[in-house]
Amino acid sequence: MGFFDDRDDASPPPDPFNLENRGQFRSPIGLRWIILGAAVLVFFVVLVNFKSIYVDWLWFDSIGPNQADSYLDVFQTIIGAKVLLFVIGTAISGVIIGVNIWLARRLAPEGAEESFIEEIDAQAIRRIVGVVLIAATLFLAVIFGSVAGGAWETVLLWQNGVSFGVDDPQFDRDISFFLFDLPFYHLVQGWVLALVVVSAAGAGAVYGLTLSLQRFELNITRGMRIHLSVLVGLALLVFTAGTWLGIFDLASAPGGIVAGATYTDVNARVPVRYILIALGAVAGVTVIVNAFLFSGYRAPILTLGLWVFAGVLGGAIYPAYVQRFQVDPNELDRETEFIARNIVMTRLAWDLEDIVELNFPAEPAVTLAEIEANPATIDNVRLLDTRPLRDTFNQLQSLRPFYFFNDVDVDRYTIDGVLTQVMVSARELDISRAQANWTRERLVLTHGYGAVVAPVNKVTAQGEPELLTKDIPPVGDEIPIATETAQIYFGEITNHYVIVKTNVDEFDYPVGETFATTRYEPDRGIKLSSYLTRFVLFWELGDTNLLISGQIDSSSRLLMKRSLSERIDAIAPFLTLDRDPYVVVDGERLIWIQDAYTTADNFPYSQSQAGINYIRNSVKITVDAITGDTTFYLIDEQEPVVATWAKIFPDLFTPLDDMPASIREHLRYPEDLFFRQAGIYLRYHITDPVVFFAGEDLWGIPTEKFRAQEQPVEPYYVIMTLPDEEQEEFTLILPFTPRGKQNTVAWFAGRSDGDALGELRAYRFPTDDLVLGPAQIEAKIDQDPGISQQLTLWDQSGSEVIRGNLLMIPIGDSFLYVEPIYLQAETSRFPELKRVVVATGTEDSFRIAMEPQFEAALDVIFGLRASTLPGAAAFVPPTSESGSEEEPAAQPPAEPTPAPDTGTTAPQPAGEPTDLLGQLQQTQQQLDALSALIEDLIRLQQQELAGE
Repeated sequence: MGFFDDRDDASPPPDPFNLENRGQFRSPIGLRWIILGAAVLVFFVVLVNFKSIYVDWLWFDSIGPNQADSYLDVFQTIIGAKVLLFVIGTAISGVIIGVNIWLARRLAPEGAEESFIEEIDAQAIRRIVGVVLIAATLFLAVIFGSVAGGAWETVLLWQNGVSFGVDDPQFDRDISFFLFDLPFYHLVQGWVLALVVVSAAGAGAVYGLTLSLQRFELNITRGMRIHLSVLVGLALLVFTAGTWLGIFDLASAPGGIVAGATYTDVNARVPVRYILIALGAVAGVTVIVNAFLFSGYRAPILTLGLWVFAGVLGGAIYPAYVQRFQVDPNELDRETEFIARNIVMTRLAWDLEDIVELNFPAEPAVTLAEIEANPATIDNVRLLDTRPLRDTFNQLQSLRPFYFFNDVDVDRYTIDGVLTQVMVSARELDISRAQANWTRERLVLTHGYGAVVAPVNKVTAQGEPELLTKDIPPVGDEIPIATETAQIYFGEITNHYVIVKTNVDEFDYPVGETFATTRYEPDRGIKLSSYLTRFVLFWELGDTNLLISGQIDSSSRLLMKRSLSERIDAIAPFLTLDRDPYVVVDGERLIWIQDAYTTADNFPYSQSQAGINYIRNSVKITVDAITGDTTFYLIDEQEPVVATWAKIFPDLFTPLDDMPASIREHLRYPEDLFFRQAGIYLRYHITDPVVFFAGEDLWGIPTEKFRAQEQPVEPYYVIMTLPDEEQEEFTLILPFTPRGKQNTVAWFAGRSDGDALGELRAYRFPTDDLVLGPAQIEAKIDQDPGISQQLTLWDQSGSEVIRGNLLMIPIGDSFLYVEPIYLQAETSRFPELKRVVVATGTEDSFRIAMEPQFEAALDVIFGLRASTLPGAAAFVPPTSESGSEEEPAAQPPAEPTPAPDTGTTAPQPAGEPTDLLGQLQQTQQQLDALSALIEDLIRLQQQELAGE
């Protein structure tokens, strides 16, 4: 009984299979319509891809007359590589899959269709099956081609890889093998293995379908057996090739005592893998040969079983045995060599091998002489915190709802011949804050305007930053921005496309109740001069107005990819971008600077962090805020990864020597790189494998309080004179603590100026000294009765105390601790700087003060004036032994009588009466402070009411 034999013999066959008066089978849907539909679908997919390519070509061509050719070369190289690999991958996979399916059809037993059901035209079924198989083959070929095209970076790196000149310690292969060659070999091996498996599955499906149509017996022919055996054997051989490649992967494998191949890997896993390679090769060859010479399966089963058994025994059991019984009881002895490899290679991969490591005296307290000897550092102590300052800028200087200060950055400018540290923030356009309207969003509100610049250490009487550059149009003599070049068409948050040079004037900047207008002048943007271009852009962007708006004419231009990250990624997708681009005022116009990195995740024996184990800040990128002109400056031409990309794209990079001096003086050590390197250095400052193994000298990142919450200290920029240097410089620093403790043991510095750009230094403290850390200083602030009382009074009644960054600033041979205190109404994000905490010393000689001004707090800790805190002791001017006043001493008087713990640092000498004038001065200062406090609370209450 067949599948259809349950019906009456006299009943007609189903309509689709009724061949009476027809002579051939016809599908319910004609084959020509199926083919036509498939062709239309393929054509549409191809058209969509060509549309995207055409839009990209239009964009690259619109970048600018000086850069279009070089960036078009980049685009053409990438597209050419993608298309070529797609074509090659599609062709190879299509041929291999197609040949195997064709061969399966040829080798399958004939007459299967006829035996399935007599009423059906076998030739018609064959045609339908043939069409389906062809469609499936083409579909799979396109998938394989797409995978090949998407791997263009891997292929180009393999073709153009530059040698590192350093061999790995285990396999004696150049590092370039692991970064450029090995990923390509893995790509080819995985691609070929998938192709063979899919071909085997396709052939097996054909054979399975054929056998399922047979009524009476399974007829597995010799040809079928040989065909499938060859495919299975080839799959085993290709899989074995992957086992060989996996040996080299051990060089960067995590999971051991350190990253990279450890004792168990080298002495257990590597030998086992060579055995598995031999057994896998034997198994693959045996499967193929057996199909031609023998009819049984004993030999393949035996070799495959042996291979699997060896894989289980050698891949898991034996390495675990070696680890447990040979390594664990003697771990230091077994692993010392491999720990040493890891230390050397990790420091190399994270650019720590050339770090300058010096000793820092870490004296108990800063002296007055050291303060006077470092005026540039004292004059640039950063009192403004970037986080509350952004809210302040948005309250004071946004001026219109659709303007927004997205970020505040720290930079330095030379003002009147003096190196000055400043806070800079660009006033960008945030279209989400404007009322929705197509004309307003796309044609009128096209750009942000200007920037705000404030010195890091100056505030008004109300606690607001003093602005060097402010308002619209920009006002500022020290750092001027020209009215005609203040526009920001390209920035951090400009994520929407706009159309310029239309029949509608653009909003430029507000003027009272009205506004000034402008028109975009640069020769940038995609020309909307043809209906084809507008149609393609409409299709790409989904904006019908591009087709129907009468406000667009042939001279109009479309600006897209306007955010820095999107723009740079479109040009150089192989670079990793720093999270914090910053704006620079250069010649009265605004230029963005973006740090970019070359990274890898398979550097041998290097410790991984956040998914990478190799990084270099090889590229600095500038983007003009008006034109969007993007320039990639090559910082380190010798760095192998970027040198490889420069070989692939010879016109992309510009030598650093060609960077304008006015821009170069604003380059800085990037925070992302610095923080990552610091995270590695916490452990890899240790170079002795024995000490490293013991883990007794591990470091950590200190913590501080922000909005009353503990968080890791962030790296911070300071202007200072580094030890053993003669001139102040812009430096990024971060203190370190012992792991699990709060005192500090070292500090880390990244240099930014001149030829020292990119240099790292580490300053270690004497092991027998206790240097207070940020968390301990925070505790001292909380424990001081006078400071705690005032902060508690503020932090209630609708107000909030914000404790800014606690800066641990090296001065001379010791440290000065500085923390700004902000006050903000709970209903208004308008923080104002109200107090500055300054401290120095250790547990035995600790001095702390909180005053409205930094200078006043500094005077208090050196006994030059009285504290304004409630309950502070009376001020007694320092005197000499003869009773005449003299220059204040840098250290506290010898053996002072302790005053009540009020936070003041001006104790009274024992047995001396309080000076009446000093009492009056202190009383007046306290009254002034109380008056200022009342004014602050009244202002905060007014802000809260205004917010309601």
